[in-house]
Amino acid sequence: MRYRIRIFTAILVCFGFLLTISLGLIVAVNFVNSAKVFSELLGQTLVRGISGMELRLKDHLDAAEHQAQFITAHILSHEYPISELDGLTDFAEGSLAAAPQITSVVIADAAGRFLGLGRTSSGSVESEWSDTADNQALVNLAGFMSQEKQASWGPPVFSEALSATIMNYRAPIWRDQAFLGFVITAISTQELSALANELSEPPRSRVFVLRGDDRILAHSYLVLQPGSVSREKPLPSIKDVLDPVIQRLDTASPSGIVMAESVDLAQIDVEGISYGVVTKLLEGYGDTPLTIGAYFNSSDVSELWGSILRTIFIGFGILTIGLVVMYALSHAISRPIRQTSEVAARVAELDLSNVESLKSSRFREIDDLSSSVNSMLVGLQSFARYMPRNLVRKLIRENRVGAGTEERWMTVMFTDIVDFTPTCEGMNPSEVAEFTNSHLTLVTRCVHAHGGTIDKYIGDAVMAFWGAPDRTENSALQALSAASDLRIALSQDNKKRASEDLPPVRVRIGIHHGQLIVGDIGSPERINYTVIGDVVNTAQRLEGLGKEVDSETESIVLVSSAVKEYAGDQFQFDGIGPIKLKGKHSSVEVYRLADRI
Repeated sequence: MRYRIRIFTAILVCFGFLLTISLGLIVAVNFVNSAKVFSELLGQTLVRGISGMELRLKDHLDAAEHQAQFITAHILSHEYPISELDGLTDFAEGSLAAAPQITSVVIADAAGRFLGLGRTSSGSVESEWSDTADNQALVNLAGFMSQEKQASWGPPVFSEALSATIMNYRAPIWRDQAFLGFVITAISTQELSALANELSEPPRSRVFVLRGDDRILAHSYLVLQPGSVSREKPLPSIKDVLDPVIQRLDTASPSGIVMAESVDLAQIDVEGISYGVVTKLLEGYGDTPLTIGAYFNSSDVSELWGSILRTIFIGFGILTIGLVVMYALSHAISRPIRQTSEVAARVAELDLSNVESLKSSRFREIDDLSSSVNSMLVGLQSFARYMPRNLVRKLIRENRVGAGTEERWMTVMFTDIVDFTPTCEGMNPSEVAEFTNSHLTLVTRCVHAHGGTIDKYIGDAVMAFWGAPDRTENSALQALSAASDLRIALSQDNKKRASEDLPPVRVRIGIHHGQLIVGDIGSPERINYTVIGDVVNTAQRLEGLGKEVDSETESIVLVSSAVKEYAGDQFQFDGIGPIKLKGKHSSVEVYRLADRI
């Protein structure tokens, strides 16, 4: 069997699929774009801050290393002998001027003399001569450097001259195992804090640098409050900074997310506000590693994610509305088509009595179809009044329309009203028609109830048959059952007529069984599905014989012996005897139907 799909399902699925794909693509594109914006925002706010701070920090620290190595190389090349320390002033000033990242430079010889150069707040370079004996810190440093072979970063120290903490790079000068002196290049942590402040976007985000786990190397706080450091405390702790987020860095909970290479994300909650903290470890600038970090207000990201989620929800909302509209549209289109199909199915069965007219539609094609079906329905309902619908239904069911004729064993029944003319005396034509129609309806109902077919109405008489077009095992028994029910219905109808002071209706019935020709009989212009043969004549003669057998009874049913044989023990009969019927050469054994058992 070929698979069929309903229009409703096809429209809903097809349009729903297209709508889902379209909105899905829109939401997906929007999500990708929003995610891209989110990534860019996060990168600009955090990774850019960390990357920028890393580049600027390395630029300053590497500049200190390069200048120290540059000065050391020129001293060892005899171009600027350290023994002539006074001749190094111009060279040192030029080196410091070439590296604006460096705050100060110190050059010391093995004899304990040193040349110090520092950058003032105005940017100019000043130099100072001194003897290490005058500065115990330099005496200690000289002793330490005389033992060092490699250049390295020293711990941050507080400079009284600069009133600031400095990061210092120390390079010892050796030639042929002889200690000649050392060079120190220094960078102020205030300079580094200025970089952090420049890359921050307070209060939403802030960049910072830690030395170790809890010491602040660079933070905008150190720019705003430079007096917060001293010789005893060259670097403030995270608890000393007036930044509630930095103060709670030790409570940060790692997220486990690696945003980029060596970049970690953690979260801190401060006064009901969630902050994301991004950090990156930086090694190679002293024994204690540095940590570059930045924090941001998570509400920015939450708002962005909220926007993305709202877009998704709106997309699903539109999809839902679209599917509802598609459902309504599919229903509006499929319902009248389904109703039309139901009407067509009823028309095919000639069930026209309870068929309602199709309603109009806003869709032009469907409205045209409904109008055409309604017009056809009106025509068929009018035409059906003049054709035996029960017979046509059977012919359609048996697929016998236009099948010609055939011989069958069948049962024929005739009914007729006794003294029809006297009964109708005093009635006007309309009343006669109403009386006749009421009686014929009663007879027809009984015939149809037992599978019979009305062949024709002959005035007040009825001819019916059983055995065609439907095949039945015992057509005679069905005819007898119809006749028995007709007598009961007639009796009940006469009681009603008596209550209305109307005369009773008396009926004669004749039934015979035998072989007949049945099928399409007539001319091409008018064809009836009917039966012909001697059985028809015999049944009619039996009906007429009822007047002679009992002219006063309410109803009399006379049957032939052929009918009685098929009745079995379900009916009782009274024998009338062999009767030579009018137009018959031989006698027919006639029986009268008694009460049903």
